[in-house]
Amino acid sequence: MGRPLRIRIALFAGMVLILGCGSEPGERATADAAGPTLIPIDSIALPEADTLYIGNPYTPVVDPFDGSFHIPDLFSGRIMRFGRDGRLMLVYGRPGEGPGEFRGGPGTPMVIDDSTVAAQTTGTRRVNVFDRNTGEVRRVVAFPALAGITPAVVVGEYVWTTDFELGRRTSLTRWRPTTDEFESMGVLPDEYLASMNSANWSYATLFSIHSLAYEGGRFLQGWSGLDEMFVLNMRGEVIDTADIPVVRRKGVPSDLRERIDIERIPYREQLENSSRLRQLFPRPGGGFLFTHHDQTALKMEPMPVLTARVWVGILSPDLSEACVDAAVPRDFDIRPMETFRGDTLFVLERRIDDAERLQTRILTHLVSDEGCDWLSARPGSGGR
Repeated sequence: MGRPLRIRIALFAGMVLILGCGSEPGERATADAAGPTLIPIDSIALPEADTLYIGNPYTPVVDPFDGSFHIPDLFSGRIMRFGRDGRLMLVYGRPGEGPGEFRGGPGTPMVIDDSTVAAQTTGTRRVNVFDRNTGEVRRVVAFPALAGITPAVVVGEYVWTTDFELGRRTSLTRWRPTTDEFESMGVLPDEYLASMNSANWSYATLFSIHSLAYEGGRFLQGWSGLDEMFVLNMRGEVIDTADIPVVRRKGVPSDLRERIDIERIPYREQLENSSRLRQLFPRPGGGFLFTHHDQTALKMEPMPVLTARVWVGILSPDLSEACVDAAVPRDFDIRPMETFRGDTLFVLERRIDDAERLQTRILTHLVSDEGCDWLSARPGSGGR
């Protein structure tokens, strides 16, 4: 495959598979409130060749045991694991229908323990379980849930993922890998239930992917169609909420569901006119880190090709305050994918150089709350 064709394929592969939003921005907090400080740390180049390049990445995951990067690629149907120096370490899976193969590509990798890596195949929902150290497939598990965009949460012998199943209407699934037992629990937000009870499920379908983090015996769950986050106990019961204030990002308007389900606004507006939550991770010392994307469609036909402005925020340990909307200082040629580990943000950037070659780098930033203007995250406060 020649370079120009390869670049066109990679750009086309940056399409949105699910998701979108739309409408006028919601109520804003103080416009000049300072967000987190992003301190550049490093830029790690990943190898690119005609037989090895990242065409359409999903959420990268930082390995908790050695700091390597697991990068799922929907285009090539495999997970590539890179070291901190950028060298390729292992490849998990390949496209196809059989054991260890991904139809539709791999979802967010799950690093279950120091010898096990798993990933859901987006075309069937089944999970391929691999040997973390050799890349060999161990088994295939029938998975009941549609896992979200954030990495699975491992607590003791259980693996927890988000769960969006229209029939069950649950929001959280617990998996015990030693016995492959599953339990679904939790409830969907009111806006999602209203969409599913209407004649048009567009809102619930477009915003089906959501985010999950765990800290201090509680889960925090966020949805791409809301600025509200939900605190769940280990039984999946909602015990608290947090309203994330809007300062510089577009935010999610309160009438978003009605505009999509009832007014049926154009698809470009659904993609571009509001923010969507992406990553959500525990912060060292308590609290949470998160990102939002404000998307721009570079083209709409035959399928959308997107880029995005990435915003970073912090939620305080008691969930009462948030420091929000620090822009990642970069203009991205193609929509980025990001993740966190500790207090570090990792952004997967793909850029076309002057020679029309696709280059992939991992940009790292330290996320600091020094200089933050903390705004209220209590429901109904409007950030004040």
